[in-house]
Amino acid sequence: MESIYKSDVVIVGSGISGLMTAVSLYPRKVTLVTKRKLGEMSSSAWAQGGIAAAVTKEDSPQKHFDDTLKASSGLSNKIAVKTITEEALEVVKFLEKIGVNFDKDNNGFCLSKEAAHSYRRVLKINGDQSGKFLVSYLIDYARQQGHITFIEDISIDHIIQKDNQCHGIMGHIHKNEAVDNFVFFQSPNVILATGGLGSIYAHTTNPRDVYGEAIAMAAKANAKLVDLEFVQFHPTALDVGLDPAPLLTEAIRGEGAFIVDEKNNRFVFKDDPLGEMAPRDVVSRSIHKHKLKGHSTFLDCRNFKINFEKMFPTASQYLHQSSIIPSKDLIPIIPAAHYHMGGIQVDINGRTSVEGLWACGECSSTGAHGANRLASNSLLEAFVFSKRIANTINSEPPKKGHNLINIANYIPKEKTISKIRAKKYIWQLRSAMNKFVGVDRNKSTLDQAFVEFLRIERETSRLSAKLKDMLLVSKLITFAALQRKESRGTHFRSDYPFQNKELLNRKVLNQKDLFDYLNNKFKEAM
Repeated sequence: MESIYKSDVVIVGSGISGLMTAVSLYPRKVTLVTKRKLGEMSSSAWAQGGIAAAVTKEDSPQKHFDDTLKASSGLSNKIAVKTITEEALEVVKFLEKIGVNFDKDNNGFCLSKEAAHSYRRVLKINGDQSGKFLVSYLIDYARQQGHITFIEDISIDHIIQKDNQCHGIMGHIHKNEAVDNFVFFQSPNVILATGGLGSIYAHTTNPRDVYGEAIAMAAKANAKLVDLEFVQFHPTALDVGLDPAPLLTEAIRGEGAFIVDEKNNRFVFKDDPLGEMAPRDVVSRSIHKHKLKGHSTFLDCRNFKINFEKMFPTASQYLHQSSIIPSKDLIPIIPAAHYHMGGIQVDINGRTSVEGLWACGECSSTGAHGANRLASNSLLEAFVFSKRIANTINSEPPKKGHNLINIANYIPKEKTISKIRAKKYIWQLRSAMNKFVGVDRNKSTLDQAFVEFLRIERETSRLSAKLKDMLLVSKLITFAALQRKESRGTHFRSDYPFQNKELLNRKVLNQKDLFDYLNNKFKEAM
């Protein structure tokens, strides 16, 4: 049995991007669809950093722009960077207007300095709980608006499009943890705001439900994708066997924490004179390389003179649960997939290559982050470009709804494999991504990744929807990584360890490019 809803605008996702777009679309009637309850399983709500913005006299949008470009390894879209750095203060003012209380003292904002920033410019809320409070304030504000309809507990599976025009989306209802009725949302404007893809990796700081489904849906709808090879690993995830791995915010190092091995050597300085405050990709590779040599790696906060628990309540809670006392104990760390710079290609107003399909937040790629995101620019980008999408849609006359095409084509024809079997193969996939398409890659490991993907497909006829999407996203990232025969930003290839000026461009691809490659390369296996 199916249900059909009609709306002028449908938003998928209830993190910062989805919520900000929804409130900014007033007075348009908006339907916001979310996989769980509002704000649940959102990477936004887990963000410990904050919002980067030039708010002091010694800082400026231009300096923020320069730092962002430098961190991006030359691959950022300068227009996008200029947009977020110049509109940052406007974002801060909006948030204060709706009641957000940034951390302040007698001198104004309490600002943190994070890796690759030249100045303290990261605004916080209750220490390392910025994301949690931002999402909470936005949910409260959104609920007060009369133009938004919220529909929870629905996973979106497909974009319904014909002749490169979006007609709506299809999903299914969660009921008792099982797939129940199918749901169709007919709309000429669909906005994807589902977050990143971290949990396709075995080590990640992202919620388990964040596995790149927007990229998979966009790929199946023939939308253009870009920069998929650039996956940022956060160097300091808590390494105590938890999944996801708890994040230990960059600001801890900004306040003076060291990265050391079992002999108290600050080994990162061998790779970069900035040591712990080098860009994330440098620090992550340094830790990864050190571990491969048999060393243990730790975050050392024993020299702190600040109140650790007060400044970092979230990290303190994680450590307490693991019986680690930061003033006395070394904290075991490991790099973990944290943020994706690539995604669905969008223009400066959030349009994709499919008419009527929009994307914002981590599932999109504006080019603002280039090959390596500057810390705390992600929340800023989410606010800025969500509002731009809303302003663009509001500036256009309402579109007439399209007739639904044959939705029966999108309904599974047969039962999928059991959840127990799916979980087994999902873990194998995540492990393969960590091993072969992680911090350090080369042609051999990337080829091995494809062999693993094809094996999983052979052994799991009737793939579950989640596993199918995870496989597609993993293949796309691996394919993109093979195409970039150089090392740049978060993409490091040991067989091409240096940058190549001739490859200073963004790599655009689609699902057909991947399939053509696989048909040629693995014809017999397929």
